[in-house]
Amino acid sequence: MRIRPESPRTAPAKARRTPKQATRRALSGNLDDSLGFLIADSSRYVKRSLYARIAPHGIRGGAWFVLRVLWERDDVTQRELAYRLGLMEPSVQEMLRAMERDGLVTRQRDEQDRRKMRIRLTPRARKLEPTLMRIAADVNALMLTGLDASEEAQLKRLLGKVRSTLAADVEASATVLPDEPVAGARTLRRSTG
Repeated sequence: MRIRPESPRTAPAKARRTPKQATRRALSGNLDDSLGFLIADSSRYVKRSLYARIAPHGIRGGAWFVLRVLWERDDVTQRELAYRLGLMEPSVQEMLRAMERDGLVTRQRDEQDRRKMRIRLTPRARKLEPTLMRIAADVNALMLTGLDASEEAQLKRLLGKVRSTLAADVEASATVLPDEPVAGARTLRRSTG
């Protein structure tokens, strides 16, 4: 999951590429030949591997991404948090309720603007950071087993290009996208009107 920068992009979105403009490549009938499937399947395994290791520490999958954002910058509004995660506010609200019950965050009304809800880490969540980050580093190392440093750099560069292309396409789209079924997954909604 890519965490968004703190402020919205100011540059105009790239024009959406139509299939005629994009380089066409024939798809085979084998799922393992599909780049989209390989990326999605790899993501699923990365999450399952990570979530299995953080669960004994009382951390649910979706909470992991919220913690990562709050460890970078604590005391944000719910709206800022939703933006950084690329999720809709109601989805984030549900995660925050669960995290509050689990003793990981507090939610309090903003002193200056009572309409806003401020999200803060608890001491328990702060204490978990070194342990959970070590676990994430272990999963990352496992994921890169068998790749040398240049292959790792090339993989990151190529996946970054794919992500940028698709992000520009989604941002230029006026299509309403459904919430993804995995807690913590990136979603974007646009109006059709």
